[in-house]
Amino acid sequence: MSKIDIINRWYADLYDQEETDTDDVNFMLSVIGEEPKNILEVCCGSGRILVPLAKAGHTVTGFDVDECMLGRIPQKVAGLNNISFSKADAIADHWGRNFDIVILAGNILVNIVSDMNYKEAQKLFIKKAYNSLKPNGRLYIDFGCFAHPENFFGNSEEKTIFQGTDNFGYSGKYIISDGRYDEKTQTAAFNRKIELVTKNGEKIVQESTGIKHIPTLLQVNEWLDEAGFKIINEFGDYKGNPISEETYKAIIWAEKIE
Repeated sequence: MSKIDIINRWYADLYDQEETDTDDVNFMLSVIGEEPKNILEVCCGSGRILVPLAKAGHTVTGFDVDECMLGRIPQKVAGLNNISFSKADAIADHWGRNFDIVILAGNILVNIVSDMNYKEAQKLFIKKAYNSLKPNGRLYIDFGCFAHPENFFGNSEEKTIFQGTDNFGYSGKYIISDGRYDEKTQTAAFNRKIELVTKNGEKIVQESTGIKHIPTLLQVNEWLDEAGFKIINEFGDYKGNPISEETYKAIIWAEKIE
């Protein structure tokens, strides 16, 4: 197994160990409603959202480019016949058609992996969501939205995101540091490092620079309008409060208009 494969497997295991909050999923289910829907989740990862949607009775389809993440779904779906998932690239590949709902959650709007211009990739996600919905279908978006992104992303201190041991005995940590924010381009940049120790005591280090475009609520609303959506509701947290200076989320429920 290559070092990259080892790192990807460790990351997938630690993600499942650490990302256990359900507030976002429970709120999403309350917005979607109990009536069974045909739902697409874009970049579904290890099924943290996809599986609960299926267990709630919806017919769900998911895709992701990360095989290590996808490989964790089968063990979670025993007995379910209303779920399907596959490997696909959200930028390059077709998303499918005639869904009742498309989900862009898990902060995917600011976690897109692509060589494409980041802002254009974000707009493309919204356009592709529109094309994948049936008439009057709904789009659910959940992303980080900050009144003052410079305060959130301009932190140069080192921060450990994940730390622990995977199911194969490889231990390590994922660190981000040197955060900076450019107000002119609305981009947040940071250094990231994954340090692992294998079962044989070998050290593996992967370092890279992350860059994200942080859209404003106004920009996302404009992209939705350009694509042909009408906003039904917006929330600033998982309690249903409105978006404000004190909230750090934008949860948007929008309808496809022909």
